[in-house]
Formats: sequence, structure tokens, C-alpha cells
Amino acid sequence: MIPMRAISSYLNNMDDIAIEESSGKWWSGDLKNIYIGTNRIGDAEVSFKFLNIFIGKTEFVIKISGQDIEFQGQVGKSFLGDTLIQDAKFNIDVIKAYSKGKAIPQPISSLRGEIEYLRFKSTKCIKAQGDAIAEVMDVLGIFRRNISVSSSIECKDKNLRVTFESQQEGTLSGEIIITPDLTYELIARSDNITSKIKELTKLNFNQTPTIKSSGTFLDLIEAL
Repeated sequence: MIPMRAISSYLNNMDDIAIEESSGKWWSGDLKNIYIGTNRIGDAEVSFKFLNIFIGKTEFVIKISGQDIEFQGQVGKSFLGDTLIQDAKFNIDVIKAYSKGKAIPQPISSLRGEIEYLRFKSTKCIKAQGDAIAEVMDVLGIFRRNISVSSSIECKDKNLRVTFESQQEGTLSGEIIITPDLTYELIARSDNITSKIKELTKLNFNQTPTIKSSGTFLDLIEAL
């Protein structure tokens, strides 16, 4: 019988993932102190869905709980090699960052939502459906208050596309494109930034500028 530590050893060999402890068997067990990059995610309960083998999938129900994150959903692979995430719900509170012992304000104070269905290969995004709501903290004083931003996911041109928009029109909108090799490009727009530029420069600035950022998916997680 294969112990759960065989799965944790496999995950530990993946870039940017670390698991300190495991218990149980491969079909039902626990993973303790999971890290992605420098972020401690929490602990996980893992159980295998045996009946899904008959419909061409090897799938686990995963429940993650930590100080900053709650996640429960089904994660697995089809016999065609596709990776699947479905019926997943998550709730992320602010992931605190520190510098020299002092807390650093984070732009996202909370993120909650669900992934109804996400299917992808190493070469392309196949199908995606889900949504989320984030509370964005105004750490730069641009919006004059914290704002709520809703988002949805879809597959577009082999990439995963996340579109987002604030509940108040014009405050913040944009998209995040995540490629199969887990790099991302973020483009954000805000009428408030235009107003701030006019205020600071006293110029008749009529265009809505865009804010662009890019990097690896781990960079994006670290930036939350």
C-alpha cells in the first residue's frame, strides 16, 4: 500500500511547492504545512473518488484550511491527460507580508469565489467557468476608499483569461492572461487614475491610461 508520503514526496519535487509532513494512505490522508513559494498555505485533507475511474478520471477531493485560506474542491486528471478542477470554492483573507518585522499593506484584503469547471493541458486551456469577488485596499490613495471587484474566468486563445471590474463603473477594470507555462500579464484601467493625473499635473488629460504588469504565476500569488 502506497503511503501519503509518496504523494508529498512527488509534490516536494515540484518547483515552488513544499510539504513538511504527511500521514495516511494515498487514497485518504493529510498533508501538513503546505508552502507555495514563501507563503504558508495551510494543511490539506485528501480523499480519492474511486467511482470516477469508471468515467475516465482519477480525481481527489481536497480540503485546504489555513490561517489565510479555505479551499474545497475536486482536483484530478482525465485518462486523456487533462488536468481538472471543478466544484471548487475558496475564501482567502489577506496574506500578511512583513519587512523588518513590520506589516506591509497588501492590495487584496480578501478574495472569495468558486471554480465551477477548469480543464487544461500543459499546452492550452480547454474550458473554464467560475467567478470571484475581491476587496481591493486603496493603499495608494487613488480610489479614496476600498472597492469591491468582481471577476470571471474563461479560456481564450489557449490561455486562461480573468476579467475583472469594480462594482462602481469606471473605478477599476482589466484582465489577467495566464499562459500554459504559468506566466501572466495584467492590464488594468481606471478613470480615477486619469483624475489623479489631472489633479497632480494640472493638464487636460483625456485618455484613460493602463497599468501593465507581467511575471510568473508565483509572482502573482506573492503579490496578493
